[in-house]
Order: sequence, then structure tokens, then C-alpha cells
Amino acid sequence: MSNKLEIRKALSSDVDLLFNWTNDDLVRKHSFSSELIPYESHCKWYQKKIKDENSMFFIVEEDKTPAGLVRFDIENGAATIGVSIDKGFRGKGLGGQIIALGVQSYFSEKELPILASIKNENVASIKSFKKAGFSFFKDDVINGVESVVYQLKKNDE
Repeated sequence: MSNKLEIRKALSSDVDLLFNWTNDDLVRKHSFSSELIPYESHCKWYQKKIKDENSMFFIVEEDKTPAGLVRFDIENGAATIGVSIDKGFRGKGLGGQIIALGVQSYFSEKELPILASIKNENVASIKSFKKAGFSFFKDDVINGVESVVYQLKKNDE
């Protein structure tokens, strides 16, 4: 495996790819909303999101094969980051690299700090965010789930 990762903006045509990723068992397990997402709802949400100026969607590819997604939603003076990795690319230590690529693309256009909310039990995700330069910000409870929030500011990268 070459680990040559490239990043691009998500396209309208990526809707099915992201639908499959978002309904992956592990993604749903680690999400703060674990129910499966109906296709029609996903399509409406996705088309709205990729046009939203307060949302940035990136697809990370390895050798032209989609490996993961990094999404930023900007509100209240910060960007919340969301990451999904294709199941064929998990367990290969790519999480930190995928996050770092997304962060680099985000900070090339925006200045606001990035927040990552992660369930306490999602140790792999916490490690990936630390590897990408994020630092502990605070403990939190989201939808009744014990969580941590990690943060990265532009001058931290």
C-alpha cells in the first residue's frame, strides 16, 4: 500500500458513496445518532450540505480509490469536524493522515478553530485526532453519552 493520499472536494456524484459510509455499522456505532439514515433523507441532506457555505466536505483518496471523508460544519465561531473511513482502509493507521489532510484544506480557506467531539469509548478516533495535532479541550455529554472534545487552532497545526 503506497499511502499516497490525495484530497478533493466532495461532488454531487459522491452521494451514494457517502450514503454507504454513513450507514456502515461502525460509523453508526460511533455516531451520536446511531439510527440508520434513509436514502431519501440522506440525498436531500447531502445536496443541501455540499452547497452550504458553512459546510466543507472533502473526500480523501488513495491511488484514486475513495478512502475516507472529512467534513466541517461551521457554527458558533468554530468548525465541528466529522470523519469516516471506508472499512477497507481501517486499521492501517490512516486516520491521522486523513484528518491532517482535511485540516490543511480547511485552514487554507478558514480561520476558525476546529472541534472534534468523540465518544469516550472510541479510542482509535481519539488516537487519530491526537496524531493529527488536536489537543484535549473538554469533557462533554452529547445525547446522554460521555464524550471528549478535542480542539485544533490554525496556529497549532
